[in-house]
Amino acid sequence: MEKKKEINIEKDIRKMLIWSIVASVLFVVGIPMIVIFAGEGLFFLMAVGIAFVVFGFYGSPLLWINYGGLRTLKRVVDAVVEENLTTTSEIATQLQKNEREVKGLITKAINKKYLKGYLFDGTNISQNDKLPIKKKKVVENKCKNCGGPLEVTETGYVCSYCGSKFDRE
Repeated sequence: MEKKKEINIEKDIRKMLIWSIVASVLFVVGIPMIVIFAGEGLFFLMAVGIAFVVFGFYGSPLLWINYGGLRTLKRVVDAVVEENLTTTSEIATQLQKNEREVKGLITKAINKKYLKGYLFDGTNISQNDKLPIKKKKVVENKCKNCGGPLEVTETGYVCSYCGSKFDRE
């Protein structure tokens, strides 16, 4: 379960990094596009260059700031999940941040579901012991007895060939 938490935030970090790089490159590519295609009278391509410059000029700073914010958020998630730090003062000391900022980051991480299964009371973080244990049963599309296709019913699954019944869990 803890690996899935990391994967979720790492996936968002990767997406933000890619978008940040794309916006930065589009800004750099858009400037010569405007100059070259305006001189040749290719106004559609010049307009594309203008769109690249506008997106890069306004978008890349915002995207890079969001990327940095996600990296900071990942550091908080790592402090809780990997280092088992359980109070805002411990996390603030570890990250060299003030406690108020750490409280906001923990709340944000919980709201974005980067910290699933944790309770936060404003000062302490604890694991939520009241979460139901979910059993995952892998149901194949084939009957275990004869290999026929399974049909979904209200109570579970039924083989359309041999009539075998399987419970849903």
